[in-house]
Amino acid sequence: MVEKSMLRYFFLLITITASFNIEADPQWRWEDRFSSGEKAKLQDWVLHAEQGLIRLFGPLPYTYRVHYHRITRGSGPTPWAHTDKRYGRSVHFHVNTTYSLQDFNSDWTASHELSHLMFPYVGSNDRWFSEGLGSYLQYQIMYASNTISWNEAIDNLEERFGAASKQSGHHTASIVELSNMSARSVSSVRLYWGGAAYFLMVDKALSDEKKLRFTELIATYLQCCVYQKSRSAWEMMELFNRISDSDIFTRIYEQTVMRSGFPDSANGLAWLRENPPQIQ
Repeated sequence: MVEKSMLRYFFLLITITASFNIEADPQWRWEDRFSSGEKAKLQDWVLHAEQGLIRLFGPLPYTYRVHYHRITRGSGPTPWAHTDKRYGRSVHFHVNTTYSLQDFNSDWTASHELSHLMFPYVGSNDRWFSEGLGSYLQYQIMYASNTISWNEAIDNLEERFGAASKQSGHHTASIVELSNMSARSVSSVRLYWGGAAYFLMVDKALSDEKKLRFTELIATYLQCCVYQKSRSAWEMMELFNRISDSDIFTRIYEQTVMRSGFPDSANGLAWLRENPPQIQ
């Protein structure tokens, strides 16, 4: 259990940080030639996703750069995207502008990638943590931006968990073991959604034991601890334990992603369907 002095420390940090919070203001970077209409559409798309984050977690206390690259191969409006945290916070979207704004908004990519910007780089061996976190949050962010209903968010999660649990190969390996294997030899579907199942069970445990939702904990983290540049997954779990005054993050880690096979998500999904996160 965290000492009261540590809790006071977190609250002091939140108070100090709140005095100079800055609303996230994306800096646009056009890596290829785009028309004024295409630029407006792509900006509206990212700002729409950003509003989902703000409604879930409150004002984002950092700025970030959005790099747009034109691409014509691949499927969907955003066939490829990634974040870069080496020099501040940046996200790169490779976009096919023949798709409509509605198509872009209905795609989960922006919600997933923008969620990554809230957290530090944890290293390639801890992909289960970073990608599981983005996967668990992406549909909740889309719900908060009024893109999908809550039932649609849960249906999407249910479909993803089901597909990941049935993915062929490495059935006896734990999700953490998969994360330490070569990216070329492991299905990203099983790895990402195995990590997401961990965060689902963490969310349920926080609610059951602390009357606290994971989205609320993230809101606190953004105000006290967002400027940590690089941490391991274990260090992040210990930090979240301290913020929540619990051992939930490390305990659920031992009970889910450290065990062989794919974590069971059925009970967690049933709970989550009846308990949407609060939005502002």
